[in-house]
Amino acid sequence: MGEEAALSSRRVAWIRLAMVVPLFMAGRQPAEGSYADWFGGLLVAYLAWAVGRLMWIQRRPVADVRGAAGALVVDLAMITALAAVSGGPDSPVRYAYFLWATATVLWQMPRVTAVFGAACVVCYAVMSVPHALSHPAEESWDIVVDEAYLLWTVGAAVLIAVLLARRSLRVAELLDTRELLLDDALAAETRERSRVADSLHDGAVQTLLAALHDLEEAEEGVTDPAARAALDRAQSEVRGTVREMREIIFNLHPQILAAAGLGAALEAAGERFARRGGFRVHYDVRLPGRVGHETLLYSAARELLRNIVKHARATDVWMTLVTEGDETVLTVRDNGAGFDPRVVQDRLRAGHIGLASHYMRVESAGGRFAVDSAPGGGTTIEVRLPTAAPGPPPAVP
Repeated sequence: MGEEAALSSRRVAWIRLAMVVPLFMAGRQPAEGSYADWFGGLLVAYLAWAVGRLMWIQRRPVADVRGAAGALVVDLAMITALAAVSGGPDSPVRYAYFLWATATVLWQMPRVTAVFGAACVVCYAVMSVPHALSHPAEESWDIVVDEAYLLWTVGAAVLIAVLLARRSLRVAELLDTRELLLDDALAAETRERSRVADSLHDGAVQTLLAALHDLEEAEEGVTDPAARAALDRAQSEVRGTVREMREIIFNLHPQILAAAGLGAALEAAGERFARRGGFRVHYDVRLPGRVGHETLLYSAARELLRNIVKHARATDVWMTLVTEGDETVLTVRDNGAGFDPRVVQDRLRAGHIGLASHYMRVESAGGRFAVDSAPGGGTTIEVRLPTAAPGPPPAVP
């Protein structure tokens, strides 16, 4: 079972524990028969079972289908015993069959709901057999009516489970399509950035370098101090412009990302922004190799570092890149000025890009973007994205 199924199992475990309350109230109604005194002991056993199952589910990250089905069998057995010793079909405990038949809808597995609902119907029938055999047929009509209601409840629960399962499947398909569209958009953006970077490198930068060479040659024949000073200033400006152009080219399309991987690219970007912002960067990079969404992770890290340079006034920055399970986790923490996390959504609604746009990109790629900050308290931002590389976009017919 996946994460959603495990969450459903935890919810069912809480529902099981909460059911002890109506069962206890049902037991307060006196019942005739030699087994009536057994109710208290069975209820205590059910309470112990509910608490134990809840603790087991809370400790296990994922619950398996067989374990969940086995737990429901135990529930039915104990509810049947509680109903049998407290009046049979006349006991208020019988309503628990209706509740459990609908609780399985949480798993969004129609077959599980149908099988367990059928088991509820059978258990109710078995529990009612002694009463039906010992009373006239007309007095057993209520049992038939209850069975009819129970069958209707099971049918409705199965229908709801089918509708929920289809909706979840549709949502998953839409999320997959959105992720593919995002990957395609990022690939197009990367190609365009690469084209612009190559054009700048082969065009403007080379022209500037040629002009710098001409200035250096012209300076050799100049004896006038004022003219030499002007040439020196011109050379200095051209060199500065070349450095700026190379910085722009690196930001547009860092070759190190493709050549050496995400970890090396992040360290290179960190050092560049550290020089601009006057802070120290501490790295903890532990990757098994190439991972998915490298371009998006690098882009997000660069935007976070850029914000630290502009706004944080930090002296130290900690950058962590690790894999946890099936996710790659990028964490950027600083000891700067901090901010109100609600600003991210407010800026997105106002049409601003930057941090807000990366938030949406990460969410669209099936990841999570968590911001922990407060004015004056520094900032920690965690980006989680699937480690597996995204699949190729579908072919266009």
